Amino acid sequence: MNDPVDPARSLCLIGCGPRGASIVERILANVPALYGDRPLDLHIVDPYPPGAGRTWRTDQPGLLWMNSAAEQVTMYPDESVECAGPPRPGPTTAGWLDAPLHDGAYAARRDQGRYLRHFFETVTRERPASVRLHVHRARAVDLRRTPAGAAPGGRGRQQVILDSGQPPFLADRVVFAQGHTDTLAAPAPDGLTRIGPGPADPAALAAVPPGARVLVRGLGLVFIDCLALLTEGRGGRFVRPAPGGPLRYLPSGREPRLYAGSRRGVPLPPKPAYAPPAAPMAAPAAPRFATVEACRAVLSRPGASFGGEVWPLVVAELGWCHYRALFAGQPARTRMSWPDFDAQYALLHPDADRLAKLAREAVPDPADRLDLDRLAAPLAGLRFAGADDLQRRLRGLLAEELRRRTGPASGVASALVDGLQRAGAVIEELWRSGELAAGQLAQALHHFALGTYLSSGPPPLRAEQLLALAEAGVVTFVGPGMRVSPVPGDGAVPGDGAVSGEAAAPGGEPLGGAPGGPSGPAGPIPVFRATSPALPGTVHEADILLDARLAAPDPDRVTDPLLRALLSRGELAQERPEDGAGGMLRLSGAGLHPVDSTGTVHRDRTIAGPAQFPRPHTNAVYFRQNDAIARDLLADD
Repeated sequence: MNDPVDPARSLCLIGCGPRGASIVERILANVPALYGDRPLDLHIVDPYPPGAGRTWRTDQPGLLWMNSAAEQVTMYPDESVECAGPPRPGPTTAGWLDAPLHDGAYAARRDQGRYLRHFFETVTRERPASVRLHVHRARAVDLRRTPAGAAPGGRGRQQVILDSGQPPFLADRVVFAQGHTDTLAAPAPDGLTRIGPGPADPAALAAVPPGARVLVRGLGLVFIDCLALLTEGRGGRFVRPAPGGPLRYLPSGREPRLYAGSRRGVPLPPKPAYAPPAAPMAAPAAPRFATVEACRAVLSRPGASFGGEVWPLVVAELGWCHYRALFAGQPARTRMSWPDFDAQYALLHPDADRLAKLAREAVPDPADRLDLDRLAAPLAGLRFAGADDLQRRLRGLLAEELRRRTGPASGVASALVDGLQRAGAVIEELWRSGELAAGQLAQALHHFALGTYLSSGPPPLRAEQLLALAEAGVVTFVGPGMRVSPVPGDGAVPGDGAVSGEAAAPGGEPLGGAPGGPSGPAGPIPVFRATSPALPGTVHEADILLDARLAAPDPDRVTDPLLRALLSRGELAQERPEDGAGGMLRLSGAGLHPVDSTGTVHRDRTIAGPAQFPRPHTNAVYFRQNDAIARDLLADD
């Protein structure tokens, strides 16, 4: 344990992936002005290499890519960042890497990890001489207050206990920056295998037998990662027989057979084709309607809700971005001048019905108008004649999304994604500044699930590869509203991809007892069964369930031993379910200090949750909040 009479302040960051590393940089940048040459101990606790952390570790397969263009990712707060601490200009991921980029713009995750480790090593090597750095390659399992720091909410010292057998050390202030925390998965029934939920697990996927039937729940980024490991990672190849023609998949014969579905039933749309800026990157345009000031004004009304007051401003913002790009890039598809449309749009945007009428007058083809409901759920309400009908429809949707986001008209999709990012930054600023109550924040997360769906997709090449895999029969889509349940099986041989039209009701529940016949003396072989209400009577059965998605936050099922310990003692508490925010940790607002079960704010602890990588020259909220956290850690009581 560090010397209890040592006068040095001791700060501890638990978790040092990108978020923790950025807070470290901000601490070191602010030390000269706020702390001078007084001694300061800075402890880093993470079982993984600092900077990269678990997600960006450098030993993972090169087939796993980022989904953000490397030129749009930075760890260095440039002069655009409006914060009290000094800037530290530095390279983007693309500017630093000496490795080739995939699909012309995207780094492998392990190469991003190299960038992150270099960032951490650089900023800590250049730290002030008064700062003593202690890196603990271990996991924190508990945090105990010393007697002098046991006063409720006090700024006392805390004992950090590690799983490595190292002696505990003392910290005055602690930051939790573990990123996405794992939760306990529901166990698979005897005889079945369940993988996930969580990031793609190369070791678990390598154990899937060739030809095995696998139900995949989730069609997002984890699904894309799993596909790469289960196809190219097993020797399959993608080829383009004709220049500019469609991609084709040549299987190795070692692939499993994948039956994939989700709530929407459709994969994430790909990122719009990335075009490097011809000139130095300028600051993005400010929002037109969903500004911080406008959102604050509507939230100040008595009884204001996010859905009722703020979301309409976001929708107006997205519509304006969409139509501005359409008028600029495809004027032949409009029948009004942009200045006239813009002026009327500004007047009518509070009235959704009148705005829709304006869009019909100005844009004759309904396919060119912004329809968020259609984009959010393109299969909603549809029923299909059979599995082949559904596969044709989904392959057509995939091909259409690729054309929309990579072809000559991709500017409209790019504008919508940019609008979502700008509006999302505004909502994040309101959240980080403590201006959204728990219920409002829960509504914001619910509504911005649409933003995640439309703007967080894979690189275009990955979407094209998914289409090729679907055409090759490696991937079969289950449909929207996918339901999965373990049931006694039908005796089919694992790997034959059997489909039955009689064994289950449309909702996926077994009908009338054990279906199928026995497979031996022990009776029917158990299986996972998947159905979709859009495809009545069609059943997909498999021996393996791959939960290709990140687990929803659930403090009651968290695996992190430190969080479990604090929750069990009431030092962390959940928001009330009646606010619609059940499962979220209670925080005090802009300071991100946890609130315990008695309502006491622990001001010597900070919960810095996961966040997306910041973009350069955007005055990113990420940097502004990390700077505020760092300055609070260094402030004198």
